[in-house]
Amino acid sequence: MGTSGEKKGSKKSVFLIFVVILFVLGMLGYRISDYFKAPEHTFEETPVNVRIATSELLSIYATAPVSGRIQPVEEVMIMPLASGKVTRVNVSMGDYVRKGAVLFEVDKAQMAATVNQARELYKTAESAVNRMEPLYAEGAVSLQAYEQAQSQLVSARESLNSANSAYSNCTVTSPINGYITSLTVTVGSLAAPGSPAATVADVSELKISTSVSEYLAPRLNAGDPVEIKIATLGNKIYPGTITAISPAPAAGSLTYPVTVSVEDESGEVMAGMFAEIIIVSDEKDMVVCVPSDTVIVKSGRFIIVVLDNENVAEFREVTTGIDNGELVEITSGLEPGETVVVSGQQYAKEGFAVNVIE
Repeated sequence: MGTSGEKKGSKKSVFLIFVVILFVLGMLGYRISDYFKAPEHTFEETPVNVRIATSELLSIYATAPVSGRIQPVEEVMIMPLASGKVTRVNVSMGDYVRKGAVLFEVDKAQMAATVNQARELYKTAESAVNRMEPLYAEGAVSLQAYEQAQSQLVSARESLNSANSAYSNCTVTSPINGYITSLTVTVGSLAAPGSPAATVADVSELKISTSVSEYLAPRLNAGDPVEIKIATLGNKIYPGTITAISPAPAAGSLTYPVTVSVEDESGEVMAGMFAEIIIVSDEKDMVVCVPSDTVIVKSGRFIIVVLDNENVAEFREVTTGIDNGELVEITSGLEPGETVVVSGQQYAKEGFAVNVIE
């Protein structure tokens, strides 16, 4: 009897121990699984901050900058036609001279002697013809002798004219009204034909000679207004007018010469300054426009983020036209009066609301 009871007690103890072990293992397994289980977090979608604009019907134009140097309306390099020592200089750098004013003189002594000699020869030939003419009429002089005397007179007249012209070349005058912008001769220096001695520039008007591409040339007309910027004078805009356009490219070039007049009532603009001419290259009236930053490129497509009444984003594919860096023309995909995202659209998600900020 005692042995049977002891066996039953032993079985109960083993069972209890087994249950306890199972419980401990279960708790341990739960703790382990709970330890490695990723924590659950609830994320709340934060709206992206964006700035917006409204598509509008506007006039838009694009410009093309063309550069060039400002030049006098007329500039002449003075090259003497006579050679010799300079005996007199009447002007200095910066002087204003009128057409015909004497700039300097070259030694005339030798040419004066030549003129006197040619004049005497002419007088002699003229006298011979005058004496011979009545004699020829009476038949006392042959036709051959009379014609020879006339030929000598013609030759003497030509020599005299040539000598007078050479003599006048010793006095160098200005061919235009303008300012002396360069002067290389002094009293005692030698002047020679083909050697620049002075420059006269008429700055009563200013111009820019430049050239444009074959794309721009057909779009320009004489009389078209342009804007001119001169970096050395700050951000001021000076008006100008296209005065001439070549119908053909310059020799050896693919560009078309253009002349632009510069209007400057202030007197600030000076010849030689570097200028940028702003030419309107394309223009359209009353087309759908948005700020240029509105358009983004995704996978080669032009996209605009459009918002509905609840500021929910829609990615809209569009086609564009003129873009001048401030505004862009939208030729399809957008209507006037729609709300578009100007900044922050790169972070917007289609179908999600955005937060519009000022």
